[in-house]
Amino acid sequence: MTTATRNPLTRPNKAQLAQQEFAKLLASASARGFHGTAGITLSVQDGAIQHLKINVEKMVK
Repeated sequence: MTTATRNPLTRPNKAQLAQQEFAKLLASASARGFHGTAGITLSVQDGAIQHLKINVEKMVK
């Protein structure tokens, strides 16, 4: 009897993806000359991350 197993390498882990996106966001927002807001919103359902929303708002001075 054979059983099918899901290969975890086919889709990126959402928690790892959130960490990577936050690192990119933090690097760009902490650059000299950036004025504004930046954030990540996680949509979570039953303890699992469903969606990531990345928001960057720059102010022009």
